[in-house]
Amino acid sequence: MKKYYITRNGKEKLHKEYLNIDEEITKTNLKMGESVKMDNDLRENPDFMALRVKSMYELPKKKQDLWEKYNNCIVIEEMPEYINFDGETVIMGSRIKINFEGDIVEYDILGSGEGDIDNNILSCDAPIPQVLIGKKVNETVDFNGCKITIIEVTRI
Repeated sequence: MKKYYITRNGKEKLHKEYLNIDEEITKTNLKMGESVKMDNDLRENPDFMALRVKSMYELPKKKQDLWEKYNNCIVIEEMPEYINFDGETVIMGSRIKINFEGDIVEYDILGSGEGDIDNNILSCDAPIPQVLIGKKVNETVDFNGCKITIIEVTRI
């Protein structure tokens, strides 16, 4: 399984999402029952069949995937790089200020699946963090033909 990095907050959200799957399965089963009442011929009832697939296959698979991520994730705040942050090196769990081809921008680098570009949050799996993690303040890197210079790094 691929390493799955996540913040403590992200791990809590993942756990809540896992716990809510059973409720979602129950709701889907109730909808299936309603669908049967409307059309008893299940072979000709596409709504019933879609709900059945969701209830029997999709949601249980999602629950299993969430459980595996939850049990096998690496919490960023517990990593040595985070605990022993030197104030110079880009790490997961850091806020970076960069010069991206003349534009000064700030991003938070969080865990896998925690990216939210509208709020300047990048997943550690995104291309820019992949290039910047491990680099130091004042270092310049090439990203798809663009120059990115790291101005400042702080731990979140």
